[in-house]
Amino acid sequence: MTTHHKTFFATPSLPVMGLGALWPSPGWNAKDGFPEFSFIWRDYRIDRQALGVLQRLAGGDDAATTERLLLLAPHVTGFRLTLAMLMHPRWPLPIWRALQLRNRLIRRGEIKVAYPSDLIARATAWRVHDKGIELDIHAQLLQGDDCPWESITTFYYRGRFAPLFVHGAAEGAAFASPSVDATLPPVAHWNVEGHRRLRWARLTGDANPLHLLDAYAQRTGFAAASAHPQRIAAQCLGHLAQPQKPPQQLDLWLKGPVYYGRAVTLRQAAGDDGDAFALWVDGDERPAMVGVMR
Repeated sequence: MTTHHKTFFATPSLPVMGLGALWPSPGWNAKDGFPEFSFIWRDYRIDRQALGVLQRLAGGDDAATTERLLLLAPHVTGFRLTLAMLMHPRWPLPIWRALQLRNRLIRRGEIKVAYPSDLIARATAWRVHDKGIELDIHAQLLQGDDCPWESITTFYYRGRFAPLFVHGAAEGAAFASPSVDATLPPVAHWNVEGHRRLRWARLTGDANPLHLLDAYAQRTGFAAASAHPQRIAAQCLGHLAQPQKPPQQLDLWLKGPVYYGRAVTLRQAAGDDGDAFALWVDGDERPAMVGVMR
C-alpha cells in the first residue's frame, strides 16, 4: 500500500488539481488497494462569506437555519481537500470515474466560523462489489483541541474489479436509504436556478463541467447541467420544518441529477430515528436526494 502525506498551507489550487487529474492513473491493484493518504489543510476556515452563500441558497439567516447549515458548511468549503486526494497522480483510479454516492455529516460540538482550523482527509474503507468499488473518505475538522465536526463521504467507481473483498469498517451512511411516501403533502416547491454556477464550483473545488455547461452535459447523455449535490442539500435544509434542537447528524443519499431550470418538490416525514426527507424532480417517480436529519 502506497503511503503519502501532503500538507496544504493555502487553499488547494484548482489548476494544480486539474493537472494531477490529467496524469495517467496507476490503475487498480487489489493487493495495494487505495493509498494510505493523509491530506491536511492548515489554517482552513469556514469564512462568513461562504456561510452567507449557503444562507442565501437556504433562503434564511435565522439562528435555526444557520445551525443546520453549519453542519453542511465544512463539507461544502472543505470538499476540495477530498478532491485533491482523488485527483492526485498516485491515486489508482481517475476522478471522472468517481460518483459521489452518500454523505454522513456529524457535529460533535461548537463549530466556529472564521476560526483558524485544520482539516484532515483520509481514505479509511472500501468495498469491492461485483459491479464496482465503494470508497469512504473520512474528513475531520480540528479547532484547537476539539474535533467538532467530521464526515464520511462515500464514492462509487463503476466497473469490474477482482477479487471481491472488504477493507475497513463501513461507518458512513447506510447502504439503503429510508423511504419517504411520495403522496405526503409537499413542504416546499421551487425551481432550481442555474445562476452563479462558477462561483459554486470555486466554493467547493468541484469544477466538473457536468455542473457548469449544458452543452457538455447533453453531449454526455444528460438532459442538462445539474446542480452540485451540496447546493441542493443547502436548499433542502432551508425548507425543512424546524426541529426543536440543532441537528447533530445528517445522512444524505444522492440518487440522481437535479437539473438546472427544473421544478422540484420536497417532502418530509418525522420518525423515531430522525426526520427523513426526499426531493423529487417534478415528473420523476424516484427521488433525486434522500436525507435523514437527527
